[in-house]
Amino acid sequence: MNSRKIGVMASINLDSVLTHDLFSKILDSFKSYCEQNGYVLVFINSTEKYLVKHDVVDQVTGQGLDGLLLITGDYDTPDILPVFGAGFPVVTIDCQRDGAVSIMSDNDNGIKTLTEYVINERKHRRLGYISGDADSVVAQARLKNFISTCERLGVEIGREYICESRFRDVRLVARRTEELLNLDVPPTCIFFPDDFAAIGGINVIRNRGLDVPKDISYCGYDGVSLVSLFDPQICTVMQDTEAMGHTAAKQMLRMIENNETGHGEEIVIPTRIQYGHTVSQLH
Repeated sequence: MNSRKIGVMASINLDSVLTHDLFSKILDSFKSYCEQNGYVLVFINSTEKYLVKHDVVDQVTGQGLDGLLLITGDYDTPDILPVFGAGFPVVTIDCQRDGAVSIMSDNDNGIKTLTEYVINERKHRRLGYISGDADSVVAQARLKNFISTCERLGVEIGREYICESRFRDVRLVARRTEELLNLDVPPTCIFFPDDFAAIGGINVIRNRGLDVPKDISYCGYDGVSLVSLFDPQICTVMQDTEAMGHTAAKQMLRMIENNETGHGEEIVIPTRIQYGHTVSQLH
């Protein structure tokens, strides 16, 4: 008989997940579907100090949990890796691993479609790109597809136009925006790593008295609700957080009820473009 409990491990810093617009919406959708089907969520303590004496697998099995959702974080640490071969259902978000079912936002096509829009539809060819965390699989995939799309469309991006930053780091993105705008030939459009971090870049642009999109254009990623209230409305890639959480829950319950584990399956959730008004039409 099932215990009707599902564990949630939300990276080393739980607070950062619960206050993160994107991940909190995924978790809310996951929670809603699970509760409708008679399951409750139990958070796994993932702080570094606690894990010294409390193995993640032991926490899951010791509490009689039926499965584990890994919603974000580093899946390759010694603390996390054992869960993928422990024999219970595991679902991951935005990171494929053997021994789990992985729910992936379509980062490849998301950034490709956004880049094609900026180049083909809006005619920008001098692009600045501020990347997310260097060790993030998502950030690496987006940067790779941004560069390959530019090359395919005949747009050359110099090294000085690509900056490394971190997701949700408003201050660092502000500094990177300053660097791009201080170039002898600055970009006409800047790609921010995510909508929240874009606030740093937007503030820099406003403080310089630049008109958007007349003097400078920019676009983001994620489609978070906070930045959607800004004027002008940001051009961004909208991730379907509700579908991601709903699909993650369906896969979790399927495995639990069929007594199965994941085998590296990937389920990709489509994205869409919110065109907004922050990318000008060049001629």
